[in-house]
Amino acid sequence: MQEHTETREKALFYQIGTEKLIELSLATFGLYGLLWSYYNWQQLQRRDPGLNPPLRTLLSVVFQLDLYRRVHQQCRDDNETPRWHPYRVFALYLIFTLMPIWLLATGHPWGALVFMLTLLPNLLVNQAINLIHDKRMHFYAQNTELTGPEWATLIIGLVIWLTVMIRAIS
Repeated sequence: MQEHTETREKALFYQIGTEKLIELSLATFGLYGLLWSYYNWQQLQRRDPGLNPPLRTLLSVVFQLDLYRRVHQQCRDDNETPRWHPYRVFALYLIFTLMPIWLLATGHPWGALVFMLTLLPNLLVNQAINLIHDKRMHFYAQNTELTGPEWATLIIGLVIWLTVMIRAIS
């Protein structure tokens, strides 16, 4: 992913457009949410070198609350009022992360699809990030356009979705 210079200098968190986050999360059955978390931790590591983005991503059920709190605090520092609370959003994330594990362990076939619901808390937080960055960055640096690999991800995801739906119908 080619990063714009302004993003590197002014972005406090990982900047991605709302539509792009939704599209990539749905195409990857929710797995893009983990990449979104990793990119946020990587951006935060630029200002706090003690952070370990891969570890915080792998243990997101422990560290996601810290990410949500940092975004919420930055909103408040910028005189913005987010419409969510970090603990409530984290509770949703935790439920939507752990419930699929339980469903898959009990043999429920739709368990993997429930993981996609982690998009909802991440989407709320991402909208707050976009609100923070609206004041700091130009529109062209806001990561709203799909790159070649992202288009490929969408196409592959669409093929997989169609295959799953056809198998479910037949």
